[in-house]
Amino acid sequence: MYICLDCSNLFNNAVKFIEKHGFDSPPYEEYHACPECGGAYCEAYTCSVCEDYILGDYIKTEMGDRICNNCYMEYRFGEEKFE
Repeated sequence: MYICLDCSNLFNNAVKFIEKHGFDSPPYEEYHACPECGGAYCEAYTCSVCEDYILGDYIKTEMGDRICNNCYMEYRFGEEKFE
């Protein structure tokens, strides 16, 4: 799965675009982009805890698990209080 960085669309395959820039002969500019809006994209990961797609920051454990920012709590040193 891939996720669009512009419109957050999830998709399986990017679409190939050919931009001729007004020229009649090659070389043309060819690129792959989001099928919805034509924007840039990256690989989408699923959270190992909630199994939702990760749209923001995440933690990658030594075992290779990816955990979304909704499933972990980040503390600064000295903030955590023990009861």
